[in-house]
Amino acid sequence: MSLMNSRNLLNLSLLIFLVIAITIYFYSTDTGNRQLLLTSLDINNINHIKIHKPDNNDIIFIKKENNNWYMQAPYQINAHQFRLNSLLGLTQTPVNKSYEINELRLADYALDTPRAHITFNDTDVFFGKINSLNNKRYLLTENKMVLINDQTYPLVSAHASSFVNLSLLNEDFKITKIETPETNLRLGNDSLWISSGNNHLNADQIQSFLEHWKLAKAFAVHELVNKKSLGKITISSNNKTIIFNITSTDPWLILSLPALNIEYHLDKSMKNLLLGIINPDLPDA
Repeated sequence: MSLMNSRNLLNLSLLIFLVIAITIYFYSTDTGNRQLLLTSLDINNINHIKIHKPDNNDIIFIKKENNNWYMQAPYQINAHQFRLNSLLGLTQTPVNKSYEINELRLADYALDTPRAHITFNDTDVFFGKINSLNNKRYLLTENKMVLINDQTYPLVSAHASSFVNLSLLNEDFKITKIETPETNLRLGNDSLWISSGNNHLNADQIQSFLEHWKLAKAFAVHELVNKKSLGKITISSNNKTIIFNITSTDPWLILSLPALNIEYHLDKSMKNLLLGIINPDLPDA
């Protein structure tokens, strides 16, 4: 073999060795830096969430085609998207170390009778007690126990009403009629709005009235507290009618939905806007 061929062969061998070495280095570095997460779930593939509650009062959510979350139980209503995203974020929580459960006594961590339990698709996450030394919580999932900074427990422990969307109406709700103690409004066959009742609205006020209802949001939703009704607001689309009971106007406006056993709490400044008392000094059109 000539000297030139020997050098070429050596150079080729060194090049192959270098490529292999670089590949091993970057692979090992990537593996070493890869963050261990609470679950192995792909967050984009989660389409069913269940928060387990005593007496089978579970809170169940499903993901719809538009990626918005809907509560199936105990209420049938659109869910609070930000809070559902917070629940989903739990599955991707970074963990530094995990422990195999066959080496543990679960009762020591309150994981034999968990403080809370949530299921993402078919993956269970159980909440144990707080570690008093570092204020982190023990969680059990996928046959391992972890200790993490946990901000999700209060949410998982909350009442179902906490997960109700704060909007009074869905985005796709097309208003055709509103009846309040002060104002009646309906869409005529000619697609023109007709105002009646004690408080007659002009064209600008009608549009403002409709806009306030389309954008109305509560600052909180709670389980229904039975109170005397101060009046009703009926709002309709072509295929659905919603009846709100007015149960308080001070210190805030409360609109209840007895059919769903929930009530919306709004700032009391919304009272006139949702009753149709809008810029009363404006002249009629």
